[in-house]
Amino acid sequence: KLQKTGIEALKQVTKRYARKQNRWVKNRFLSRPGPGALPVYGLEVSDVSKWEKSVLEPALEIVQSFIQGHEPAATPVKIPCNETENKRSYHMCDLCDRIIIGDREWAAHRKSKSHLHQLKKRRRLDSDAITAIESWSVSPDRDKELKEKGSPGQNDEELKSSV
Repeated sequence: KLQKTGIEALKQVTKRYARKQNRWVKNRFLSRPGPGALPVYGLEVSDVSKWEKSVLEPALEIVQSFIQGHEPAATPVKIPCNETENKRSYHMCDLCDRIIIGDREWAAHRKSKSHLHQLKKRRRLDSDAITAIESWSVSPDRDKELKEKGSPGQNDEELKSSV
């Protein structure tokens, strides 16, 4: 029973790791490929009984083609891009103090961990500032203190508007 539980847990962790790897490859090489990005080839890995024919042989052929310096017979995986997106658009992120070129890069930046962290930080600072302003609002007790001190040249309405 403990062995079965361990095997199931291992399968679950392996699947999670494989999904994470696929997501990383997709984000790193397919969604926003840089100028020197290598092509990515997809292989059918779902049927273990056909491993040699569907995975090993095509993979070796692709590697051999690169070693010999010519294009492999297999076609690389491509993510369809939106023709209306502007690759040269200019975006300034005031939160992160960065300039982003391209609509796809801008969308990726807005979803990035660093941008979301800066956004959270800004919201926290804004809410702290609002709380501070509300605590400084003129209360009846504070109004009495200000009258007792006697601000020359300012009446109550001026005091309230200045806070």
